Amino acid sequence: MTTLPVRPRSAKRALRRSLLGWAFLAPAVALIALFTITPFVQAILLSFQSWDGVSPDAPWVGLANYEFIAGDQTFWASMRNVLVFGAVGFVAGNGIALAMAVAVNAITRGRTFFRTVFYLPGVLSVVVVGLLFSSILAPGSGVLNRALELVGLGALQQNWLGDPDVALPAVAAVFVWFHWGFGFLLFLAGLQDVPKELYEAASLDGAGRWARFRSITWPHLAPVTSIVSLLTLLAALQIFGTVQVLTNGGPGYHTMVPTLAIYNEAFVNWRYGSAAAMSVVFGGALVLLSLLQLAFTGRRWHP
Repeated sequence: MTTLPVRPRSAKRALRRSLLGWAFLAPAVALIALFTITPFVQAILLSFQSWDGVSPDAPWVGLANYEFIAGDQTFWASMRNVLVFGAVGFVAGNGIALAMAVAVNAITRGRTFFRTVFYLPGVLSVVVVGLLFSSILAPGSGVLNRALELVGLGALQQNWLGDPDVALPAVAAVFVWFHWGFGFLLFLAGLQDVPKELYEAASLDGAGRWARFRSITWPHLAPVTSIVSLLTLLAALQIFGTVQVLTNGGPGYHTMVPTLAIYNEAFVNWRYGSAAAMSVVFGGALVLLSLLQLAFTGRRWHP
């Protein structure tokens, strides 16, 4: 069996298309190199130096910054805390967003209203959300404690943001409320792409709601679920503004997260080298978790 040689005109056309594609990609590649790759490389270099943010000299200290953060209890406490945010955002956040999307997709009247209401938290600023929930969760005069008192549950009143035992779950609940709108819209868009004929055929076969969801809805939402899960997980692990406004890492360090710890190390303690080392360790953990999550979802949805 002989193969026909590629015509020169076809080869030139393929080369021209390739060059045209790279020409369109060049601005984006340049921006990524300037604002992502370059700062990342500079952060790695700074993690081996000692700099206070003011002095013109930044002496090379080798692994001293990494040795410092290895014994920094605040940083590792923040890493443990952010795993809680990641788990809550990944499980509860995605579960609530999916449940709301399924409920809104099932109704015919009022869909626009509920779609707006459920997405509304996502358009608010972090400061607005922080001030709102600071008043809701305030001890004594807070809206939540007042509501518990009115329904006869006054014994459950708490200092929601000041009690070490409940501060982390309280902030995690605020995060879920603040971020569920994005996943809700993506799930809702994915549900509207599922062919209606499949549901009609399943109903004729006697399949119930759970059977239809498990056999039709869930498999068709696989690509959307992977995207929403990854984005929600990354948002939860990189949480900053919500924690800073509500608790600033307190009480003690019970709600401290890595992004806030890095911020304090650089802009409060003026130790940019150790802050850069923290960012390298945390960034590496984010990349590793992202790869593991993508590998897991890819193996699950494409056996």
